[in-house]
Amino acid sequence: MASATNNQPPRQVLFVDDEPDFLLLVKENFGVLSAGHWCLHGASTADAALELLKQQKLDLVVVDVNMPLLDGIQFLNLLAKRFPDLKKVTLTAFASEEKRSACLAAGAELFIEKPHSDEGFKSVYAMLDDLMNWVPQQGFQGMLRRVGLQDVIQMECLGRNSSVLEIYNEHVLGRIYIEDGNIIHAAGGELTGERALQRLLALPGGSFELVPFEAPPENSISGPWEFLLMEAARVRDEIAAQKIPGEPEVDPKTLAAPTTVSVRVMETLICSGTGKPLYDAECTNVESRVTLLKTVAQHAAQLAQILPLGNFDRLEMQLADGRAIAQTRPDRLVFVSVTNLPASP
Repeated sequence: MASATNNQPPRQVLFVDDEPDFLLLVKENFGVLSAGHWCLHGASTADAALELLKQQKLDLVVVDVNMPLLDGIQFLNLLAKRFPDLKKVTLTAFASEEKRSACLAAGAELFIEKPHSDEGFKSVYAMLDDLMNWVPQQGFQGMLRRVGLQDVIQMECLGRNSSVLEIYNEHVLGRIYIEDGNIIHAAGGELTGERALQRLLALPGGSFELVPFEAPPENSISGPWEFLLMEAARVRDEIAAQKIPGEPEVDPKTLAAPTTVSVRVMETLICSGTGKPLYDAECTNVESRVTLLKTVAQHAAQLAQILPLGNFDRLEMQLADGRAIAQTRPDRLVFVSVTNLPASP
C-alpha cells in the first residue's frame, strides 16, 4: 500500500499509454522518486482509463498522444467535457509544435517529451509533482489553468522547451522568450532585458498565453533561469514593500517601478538534489556552499514536518554589501550571492 508524507493521502496518478513496457517503466521510476507519495495507475486504452475514472478520484492523468482508435488529443477533449477539473498532461515520444498547440488547446496543462534517462525521469517527476501542488493565484489568469506566470516559466525551463510567453493587461503587451530551457530575452513597455522580466513578473494582474517560439530581436538575458526567477521574486517583494497606498506597484504603461534595483552577481552554484555540483560560476568555496545548501534543505524538511504551511521557498542572508540566496528543491539546490550597485535614475 502506498504511503504519504506530511499526513497527506497519496496522490492518485493515472498514466494512459498503449505500450505496456513504458507503463511498467513509469511505475518503477515514479514509484521510487515519489517515495510512496504517489499511487500509480496504468491503462493501455482510453476505455480502461475511463472505467478507472468512474471508480477512483484522480489527481492527475498523463496521456500518450499517439494511441490507436482514440488518440491522445481526442481523449483530452473527452476528459475536458466529462472531468473539467481534472489536471491533464500529455507525454509523447514524437513532439512537434502542432501537437503541442493541439494538446494545450484540448485542455492539457503540460506537453512533455517522454524521458529516456534517469535524469529525464527526475525532471518529468518534478514537473508533474509541481503541477499537482499548484493552487489558483490571484491576478494572472493564463491559458494554462491553475498555473501562475512564474510557474509556467519554471515549467518551460525545466522541460528545456522553446516558447514565447505573451503577457497582457489593460496597457502592456510583454513578451518573455525561452529557448531550450533558457530565458534569453524579455520586453515590455519601455523596458527590455532583466528589468523587463522583473517588471512583468511584478504586474499585479493580467493574462498570459504560451505561443510557439520565434527568434527575438535580440538576446538581452543570460544566466541561470533559477537565479533570474529568484531575483525577480525579490524585486517584486521590494516593490510591494515600497508601494504607496493607493498607487500601483508597477506603472501599467511603462512597467516603471518606484525604485530601480540594480545588483551584480558575484557567484553562482547549482547542484543536483543530492548536492552534486552541476554549474559553478566564480564560486569561491564550492564545498562549503554545498554543505550550506544540504543543511538548509535538511532544516526545511524539518520545518515542514513541524508545521506544514507549504513548500520552502528560499533563504536570504544579508551581507555587508549585498545578499546571499539559497534555494532548495527536491531536484535542485541553488546558491547565489550578489552585491548592490548604486541605484540608477
